[in-house]
Amino acid sequence: MIIQGILDNSLNGQLCIRGFANIKELARLSEADYSYQRGLLDRSDISDFLETQTYLFFPEVILSYKFKYKFDEKKGEPLKLIQEGRSYKSNVRGDNTEISIKVVNPKDNNALPVKVAELKLDEGIEKPFHRIDGNHRLNAAEQSSSDKVGRMVIPFCLLLGTEYYDAKDCCINNDVSKNFDKAVKVFFHNINTKTIPLTSEENLKVMIDDTDNFPDEELEDIFAGRHSILTRRLINRVNPDIFIGISHILNNNYRTYFNDIFHRLLIAGIDEDAAVEKVSNSLQAVSQLYNDNANLKANDSFGLLTAFLWYHINGIDKYNAFKNWIFNNHIFEIKEVKASSIIRIFDKLISQEIKVFVAMPYFEGNAEIIEEYNKIYSDVITGIAEEKRFNISLFPIMCNKGATGDQIQDIINKIKEAKIVFADITDNNANVLYELGWARALEKKVVIVKRKNSKPTKSDIQNDTWHEYDDSCRSISLGRIAKDNIIEILKNNYGLVSD
Repeated sequence: MIIQGILDNSLNGQLCIRGFANIKELARLSEADYSYQRGLLDRSDISDFLETQTYLFFPEVILSYKFKYKFDEKKGEPLKLIQEGRSYKSNVRGDNTEISIKVVNPKDNNALPVKVAELKLDEGIEKPFHRIDGNHRLNAAEQSSSDKVGRMVIPFCLLLGTEYYDAKDCCINNDVSKNFDKAVKVFFHNINTKTIPLTSEENLKVMIDDTDNFPDEELEDIFAGRHSILTRRLINRVNPDIFIGISHILNNNYRTYFNDIFHRLLIAGIDEDAAVEKVSNSLQAVSQLYNDNANLKANDSFGLLTAFLWYHINGIDKYNAFKNWIFNNHIFEIKEVKASSIIRIFDKLISQEIKVFVAMPYFEGNAEIIEEYNKIYSDVITGIAEEKRFNISLFPIMCNKGATGDQIQDIINKIKEAKIVFADITDNNANVLYELGWARALEKKVVIVKRKNSKPTKSDIQNDTWHEYDDSCRSISLGRIAKDNIIEILKNNYGLVSD
């Protein structure tokens, strides 16, 4: 492999070759040093960029190379020879690398001569170059099977150093070699910490706002999707300054935010023709919500704002449930949340089945009474499920059907699975008190009920809140208690919005 380029010194005098070469060849000849560089990130976007981007351009890849040199008083050190415009061939056994320099004098007498270097590498030596900057680009090219990438020529800068060997061809780690290695690490640090890249907003402004140079079809090509076109349409439709309630979050980054929202919605399958109007209306509604609520106004999380917007766009019922859940659980106090995470959590929360278990005595040993209690709770819970569209159901009370099993273990398992537990402590039934204790140990949402005029409660639970029902109108009295408390629990813990 032959590498050609202009030989010159960088700002601090570092000798280097700058030129152009095939990206796959540079990838084949080089490797990163992961002892101090970060590992490769999942950057499939770089592969897509190399393979599909129309306006493909990026800065030079920066590499380093150390000439192998065995001290020879007559031959001279490689970098000194190269600086003088002379050729050098490695004198270390097993390395046939050589470099030749051609000086080109310009016709203009005021211009400086140009040194053109031709570095002929020994093909027997694997990975002679060290990657300083451009590791992800080179790795993406290495993995790509695209013909376009296979033909791609890119700019490079190759920093030159020396690796010293003794008379027995053993590597010597002297100060000159150490200083070059140190410089390479400093260059890596400076490249990755001193530059100030354009923000996403600044990049988007360049293209989204310029309709003359970047018509919609070009935007679609550049961004590999139509979300940027919808962002442009929304900006043309409404002035972002009207979203006063969320201005502290958007903070002149509205293009970035709109782009992200439309990207999410298009992936989810939203009707593109209706998308801009939906997002505009939802932004105004959510902005008003933030403006009216001091707690939300104090939160500057992009993720929480995105989640509010997501649910408003996808249906007012779910939006209201989400809003209720956020307020009741003080989630607005979390400084930063990822939109995808909070949406996933809430969707899981409201889609789970909420089971209700009732612990109660076997009153008078009368199966008909038990059946009536079953009907009271079942009618209430079924009504809530239908009216509020919640996935909530009752474990039938004392109705064991099928193969014979361990009833105590069955009760323990059902309480464990339940989200809400009613405990009827009428006459201090020992079984009910045991089940109440198990439910509390598992931190279930417990509602204690008892018949009016029944025995006084045990001292252990005298300080607890309980609800007394009138046994003479059991269906109405107990039904109302069950409904009110279930709705309150759903409202406080599962986002239910009560009328």
